[in-house]
Amino acid sequence: MSRTRGNAKIEILQFREGATVTCSRCGRTGVLKVDSFKARGREYKYWVVRHGEKRCIIKRYVELKPTLSPQKVPTSFKPPLEEEKVKEEEAQVQVKAEAYPREFQRRAWYAVKIGSSVGALKENPTKENFEKLKATAAQVEERLGVAVGELLKAAEDFLAAKTDTAKMRLNEALTLVIIRIFSSLLIEREKVKGGEAAISALTPLTAALSSLEEKVSALTEKVSAFTSIATTVQSLEQRVNTLAEKLDALSTLPAAVKTLEGKVAALEEKLSPPVKGKQERVRGLKRAILEVLSDGKERLSADIAKEVFERFSIEASYSSVRGRLVELAKLGLVTKEKRGEDWYWRLSSPPPRS
Repeated sequence: MSRTRGNAKIEILQFREGATVTCSRCGRTGVLKVDSFKARGREYKYWVVRHGEKRCIIKRYVELKPTLSPQKVPTSFKPPLEEEKVKEEEAQVQVKAEAYPREFQRRAWYAVKIGSSVGALKENPTKENFEKLKATAAQVEERLGVAVGELLKAAEDFLAAKTDTAKMRLNEALTLVIIRIFSSLLIEREKVKGGEAAISALTPLTAALSSLEEKVSALTEKVSAFTSIATTVQSLEQRVNTLAEKLDALSTLPAAVKTLEGKVAALEEKLSPPVKGKQERVRGLKRAILEVLSDGKERLSADIAKEVFERFSIEASYSSVRGRLVELAKLGLVTKEKRGEDWYWRLSSPPPRS
């Protein structure tokens, strides 16, 4: 019995469990077995060729009845459990078998597939494209035994940040995965025409890929160091900006003091004409009130009268103090605010800086 696939014709000696045969799917030598599969509550049996822990499904297993001849055993099938895998791998771009082994073509196809998934995520960083990348990465890890954890972490960071640095790390992780896809390729010497020549051609490529992986790892370390420096520079820049803001705030103080001095000078000019008797006492009381309020704090009228007496020995009644405060308010020198039943007085604020 024989089966033709691609440009290479692979012979299967006989369908006898335990026989050593050449696999009609991958071309490698393996042991012929009958494995059972369960799908949708039913059990199916298939002829498979075991390659260590992996296997290739050959065709549906049929228990022959005495009246049937071996020639009537079905030769075509569609395994229910691995139908998706078979469809994907049969859709690969076929390359001449005499130039490249089947397994090398298979891994190249998966490298293109995961590269396309990463490209779609970079072009349109959405959660949906990230989930598609996860599914492709899971196939690479399960079917080729290649670690993809670093790639998924870099993709997740890029989806969250969407920065050039995150994209650069995603490219590095993808490069490492592709290198691992080919560097982990197990080359078996097949006793077919051109096999030895193909192995000799791949040996330098494997060595070159290993060297490239080491160089990429070294570049990754250097980029990480530069990233740390960039973070430090950004932190220093933020601190400098904060100091600049504080200095700007302090720069407004001279203007505020100058404005306050101008108001005091204007007040002195208004109160400077010589007066006698009651007008002179009023002017002295006003000056004392302004001096008490010059610290910027607000006070009740009674508290102002008490402090005027304690600091300037000017004895004035509550009503006199209140009257002077009203006059100063009309001049725009003091302001008042009512809280409950009490009025609080304070010196007017200087005009804002233009």
